[in-house]
Amino acid sequence: MARTAFSLPDRLTRSMALWRKVLELLKYSSRRLGICVFAATLLEIGLTLGALLAVKLAIDDIAQSTASTDTLELAPILWAIGGVLLLFLAGRIMNSVANYFRAAQGFVVSDYVNRAIQERAVSADLSFYDSSLYYDNLERARQAGAQRPAQVIANALNVFRGGMMLAGIAAVLFFVEWRLLPISLAAVGLMLVVQIRFTRQRFRLQRALVQKERHAAYADYMMTSQPFAKEVRLWDLGAYLRGQYMDIRKMVRKDYLAIERRKSIAESLVSVVGTLVVLASAAFILYRFSTGQATLSDLIMVVLLLVRAETAGRDFVTSLSKLYDDQLFLNQLFAFLDLKPLMKPDVMPIPLPERAEDGVVLDEVTFAYPASEKPALNGVSLRIRPGQFTALVGGNGSGKTTLIKLLCRLYDPQEGTVRFENTDVRRFDPVAYRRKFSVIFQDFAQFAYSGRDNMRLAELGQTSDDTRLRAVAELTGAHQVLEELPRGYDTVLSRMFDGGVELSGGQWQKIALSRAIFPDSQFIILDEPTSAIDPNAEAELFDGFRDKLDGRGALVISHRLSTIRQADYTYVLDNGNIVEEGTHAQLMGQSGRYAEMFERQGRGYRS
Repeated sequence: MARTAFSLPDRLTRSMALWRKVLELLKYSSRRLGICVFAATLLEIGLTLGALLAVKLAIDDIAQSTASTDTLELAPILWAIGGVLLLFLAGRIMNSVANYFRAAQGFVVSDYVNRAIQERAVSADLSFYDSSLYYDNLERARQAGAQRPAQVIANALNVFRGGMMLAGIAAVLFFVEWRLLPISLAAVGLMLVVQIRFTRQRFRLQRALVQKERHAAYADYMMTSQPFAKEVRLWDLGAYLRGQYMDIRKMVRKDYLAIERRKSIAESLVSVVGTLVVLASAAFILYRFSTGQATLSDLIMVVLLLVRAETAGRDFVTSLSKLYDDQLFLNQLFAFLDLKPLMKPDVMPIPLPERAEDGVVLDEVTFAYPASEKPALNGVSLRIRPGQFTALVGGNGSGKTTLIKLLCRLYDPQEGTVRFENTDVRRFDPVAYRRKFSVIFQDFAQFAYSGRDNMRLAELGQTSDDTRLRAVAELTGAHQVLEELPRGYDTVLSRMFDGGVELSGGQWQKIALSRAIFPDSQFIILDEPTSAIDPNAEAELFDGFRDKLDGRGALVISHRLSTIRQADYTYVLDNGNIVEEGTHAQLMGQSGRYAEMFERQGRGYRS
């Protein structure tokens, strides 16, 4: 007969796979901590069971004492009670010690996992961010926040602790009254079946609802984050976003509560069964006591063991069900950690030339984004020479930003090559190659760091060259912006932290310009570098721009043709194709797209 998706072999296979993943996490913990956890757990269990045995021995001693003499000697009884209490106390102390070691181990693994997620996210190809599947994997990997790995380890260790405790109780119960063992194990097994069944249902539901919950989280992010604050208020989007968020949450809540309702009923029935098992076992041992087949200590011992077994069993089953609930996290975590960059360094990368002589070239480059039928760039050829001011113009969506990403090897083309000093850039180490460029993107990032650190991102962690930094800031106008702030260059440029300030778009653009010019790179790429600053500041920046390059090559993208006309050479990009190229005079003489754009802007100024 064909196996179904939920056959016992399949479940065993899934369980083994789950435990392999847990062990993979545990191996990143400290070996010393692992030994401490194991030893402390065994001591905790031993002391707990020892305390129960001590109760039995104390009762036996009391019974023998009263049977042999008419007077009750209090001193031995007090010593026996003291010994029992001391064992219980030692067990509780060891429980606290074991919890400490388990927590420490969980945090060590948690730090490793979060570091691994961060490393994969940073090393992932930029193209991964063009896929919703990547965001799903990342979201699932990060579900429940930074402490999720610690929770997984804690659940795994609690399963180990609970299993060991149950094994110890079963061993003691076997020697005291073995006939009660099967029914007690059946009760624990029933609890386990119920927990695993509903955990599996929650697992399937959670997997199905990841996209919905991402939509709800995005609506919440828009309502509570600074980048959307102006538009949300201007367009009065609050009510719409709250409605969207609540509609999704109501649907999610309804589905989860349906499972929790059925689970609550089943758990209540299991609790009734468990209570009946304890009651029936107590009645059985009481009958044997009344017929002289068992002692009073046996009766008390069995009741204590069954109550302790019920508690240990519930803890074991709860931890195990939580661990199965972590399947989604573990599966998606390792799926995310298994992501491998497509743009890998050459097996034997060759060293980069110290200085550029011929520059960087795009040769017949074609590139299309994932799941896009139309290429963003189609057979594009372009060169940036050292010391040359090269310009790129084109309409929105023509492929200008994509071209920059290919130049910096954030993407690899599907056809054609990108060459640096006549060598395919895939022969170089990608990190070392990218250091040849300093770039300001049109949508540049605004880091919640100080003004100084925002300008020297390429050299964070290194000694700051304040003289050079100030010279660059004066060149871009950032110096005047920062000098007026409460702590000057050391002011945090965000109200996210105490003492921080917010800058205007134009002020931020001056900081970003400094960020692009400050590094000791060989090529500067500026994507709409002056769109938010006034014409006077733009004119000051580009006045004598070639001299300011200090031998570096520059590619400038701008819609302001007053800036572009100063370029040594200009390319016109339209719909992913280079349609014109040449000097300003040559392009104006062609009376093509460039001349048309220049004439249109000129009419705007003349009017």
